Amino acid sequence: MEIIVQGTGSELFVPNEVTLSITFYVREAKYENALLSGTEMVESFVNGILLKNDFKKEDLKTRNFTIRKETKYNETTKNYDFNGYSYNQYASLKFDYDKDKLAKLMYEISTLVHPPMYRIDFGVKDKKECKRSVLAKAYKDAEEQAQAIASAAGKTLKQCAKIDFKPFSTDYISSAHMNSDIMYKETASYSKAKAISDTFTPEDIEVTETLYCLWIAE
Repeated sequence: MEIIVQGTGSELFVPNEVTLSITFYVREAKYENALLSGTEMVESFVNGILLKNDFKKEDLKTRNFTIRKETKYNETTKNYDFNGYSYNQYASLKFDYDKDKLAKLMYEISTLVHPPMYRIDFGVKDKKECKRSVLAKAYKDAEEQAQAIASAAGKTLKQCAKIDFKPFSTDYISSAHMNSDIMYKETASYSKAKAISDTFTPEDIEVTETLYCLWIAE
């Protein structure tokens, strides 16, 4: 007797990793000036934030980098006019979730002459272990269902002959996040950043996986 069941596993995980998604943006009239200003902005972040907080330059991972011509719509002429060149660099910085360290970074970024924009996301470090744990629960759920069906049919469950796993792009990130707007440069202070990080508890991350199992019963 063949028994086909769908097993589902679900588990909540407490975030233990922080990801800063950083945007370095500068717009200048000339290409060379945009490149120079953008480069200085990144170097200021590296020297003023990264290295002073025990990070290495290589910890800042660039995801995208462009210098492009900007245009602005002209209501009078109904055309797009040249509006300078923009420097765009998108990078990420990951570290263990530590409220004091996060507060310190939030404050120090706000003190830069040209602070970049950023978004703070909370995730898990060991994604493979999270997946393994959830898949184990999905398998157990499938086994229990197959066992119930086999018993109802007066059969003995023997073995799982086949497992079909359709991987999805699981997002191991909490739905809670913060961004750079929360720390206004004019009023920023370490005590305010500390108060924000202390009272902000990111929501647990729910991960769900599904297995399709073929069991043999005799």
